[in-house]
Amino acid sequence: MIEYVIYGKTIIDNIRLLDGTLARGVLGGGGPQAAFGARLWNDHVGFLTRYGADIPQDALAMLNELDIDLTGNVRYADLPTLRGGLAYNDAQHLIASTFEEMDSNLRQSVWDGMLSRAIPLPEEYRKARAIHLITEYWTEPMVRDALAMKAHGAIFSLEPLVGWGDWSRGEPLKEVLPHVDIVTPDFPAASHLAGSDDPLTVIKYWSKLGSRAVAVRNAQYGSYVWDCDHDEIWHIPIIPVHVVDPTGAGNSYGGGWCVGWTEKREARLAGCYGAVSASFLVERVGLSPMTPELRDEAQSRLEQALENVKRL
Repeated sequence: MIEYVIYGKTIIDNIRLLDGTLARGVLGGGGPQAAFGARLWNDHVGFLTRYGADIPQDALAMLNELDIDLTGNVRYADLPTLRGGLAYNDAQHLIASTFEEMDSNLRQSVWDGMLSRAIPLPEEYRKARAIHLITEYWTEPMVRDALAMKAHGAIFSLEPLVGWGDWSRGEPLKEVLPHVDIVTPDFPAASHLAGSDDPLTVIKYWSKLGSRAVAVRNAQYGSYVWDCDHDEIWHIPIIPVHVVDPTGAGNSYGGGWCVGWTEKREARLAGCYGAVSASFLVERVGLSPMTPELRDEAQSRLEQALENVKRL
């Protein structure tokens, strides 16, 4: 039985690493990273995503090495796989890039073509304990599927994509949040909507938007979490590891946060799950295979994370 469903894009990225070098053809998009973050804590993760017929074989091999259910993957014979480019500022927040291999207009056209075709929700996914969506489209079919699953008892977890230089999706998002159980925005988006750069002000603002629990992710500064049952705000520091590439760390956090909340119903614990998931993403380019040794290390890092949380 599938217990956790992850939905997100699959993109092949060129990434400007923090040391200035360029890594080409890296499996990304947020979806695989979130699936990794959830799979670190649970054996029964299903992944919903789309890609084209030209997806590289090494990308497919990396997905298989995550040991997740891929029944929800859709491969289109008539569309190419999405491709993009990423770079970061000194705070490890995403900035615009200029080394993509797919024209931005073509990329949007391809994504619109994919989005217009609803991904069928496999029957074994429908009774999952939680569904985690990474999306910027609040009216797309997968949101409706998540709401239907929520009506039957599933946790609806959302990583909203708001910014990237266009804040127009922020206000409509506020109408969605009361229908979402848990939400994890990144700090630039959360800060913009809150109208403040102060983390405490930002998390207090988001705590009033209707979701049961909130985790605001702030890259190297950690995350700020809250839930309505305990009504306490906590700062979750990052796990101190050597950072090679921050790509996907926030997405991985979201997957771990979703599992942590579903299992524990406490933002402090769930945020630590997310921080540990994120820590494995930044240590290398791409995703680590899911191994018993990796999961043992996750438990060790979880204990470390719990020792370092601080109430705000």
